[in-house]
Amino acid sequence: MLICSYECTWCRDCAENVLRGVCPNCGGELARRPEPSASRLVNDPPSTKRVFNPDCRAARAT
Repeated sequence: MLICSYECTWCRDCAENVLRGVCPNCGGELARRPEPSASRLVNDPPSTKRVFNPDCRAARAT
């Protein structure tokens, strides 16, 4: 996953091949999402529900 400074999140495929490393929402650079510290994960675990848009590439390519 890649994110911009406003935390818009994109799959690597779209970020690199469709968006060319630039967020279409804010114009910011897309970078690798940082890993949270282990102590933070204990108190604030990641969601177990994944949100996925199967038309992601198609929607961005038009």
